[in-house]
Amino acid sequence: MQQTLRQSLRKILMALIRTLLRNGMSYGEFDQIARKSFVDVAFRDLKPARKKQTVSNVAILTGLNRKEVKKLHELDAGQDDGKSQQYNRAVRVIGGWLNDPRFLRKDGNPRDLDYEGEDSFGELVRRYSGDMPVAAMQKVLASSGNISFIDGNKVRLLSHAYLPADDPDEKIAILGNDTGQLIETIEFNLTAAEEDLRFQRKASNPQIDPDAVPEIKRFLRRKGQAFLEEVDLYLSQHESRDDSGVDVSVSVFYHESDDTDQEPQE
Repeated sequence: MQQTLRQSLRKILMALIRTLLRNGMSYGEFDQIARKSFVDVAFRDLKPARKKQTVSNVAILTGLNRKEVKKLHELDAGQDDGKSQQYNRAVRVIGGWLNDPRFLRKDGNPRDLDYEGEDSFGELVRRYSGDMPVAAMQKVLASSGNISFIDGNKVRLLSHAYLPADDPDEKIAILGNDTGQLIETIEFNLTAAEEDLRFQRKASNPQIDPDAVPEIKRFLRRKGQAFLEEVDLYLSQHESRDDSGVDVSVSVFYHESDDTDQEPQE
């Protein structure tokens, strides 16, 4: 089990560290974040049954000394810079535009919206983005190529998929958000009862003709987007009417092995 765990960790880190090194993170900074994360998880998730977690117990779990555990536990991890929230809010706004009858044409397609007024773009943003200002959401969706202005003051939805165009900060925030959700799902399924398992599947084939890859990508962009829009509509039909809602996500991604996925050679 320990050998398998070490091999799994190495695969995760090999993929992650490429991004860290490309963006100027040193090992020292990574080490500090890793130590803080070990302590935070031990305090949050590994409390003894019906007892309060202690510094001594966390020191035993993590292998860190009590002094360092106490220091790391009291250390502020830093505030979220808002990129993950911006990502989630943009996705919710587009989802509302695609599913809410107030913002659809009679044929079920998203209609062009006035910037302000009844059933407008402004109302869409206020309804689905929380407290994000309308102008800020307009800027986010315009920079990602999701919307454009037509006829002066109407807003048109150009793309149903939100993908940050030129904001590396936001793309890295997505790395943390979506990768974290996938790992949490797999970790949950390791110990969950059969009836509680969360859906997590993969289709793969190691013998794909290289000439077929462009067509496969086009196929998956088309089918994957249609599937996620169907899921988005289904989820919107089951929204809570109060603050008791559960955050549910479904992800689809395409992976293609290349030289960087291989183990380094001596």
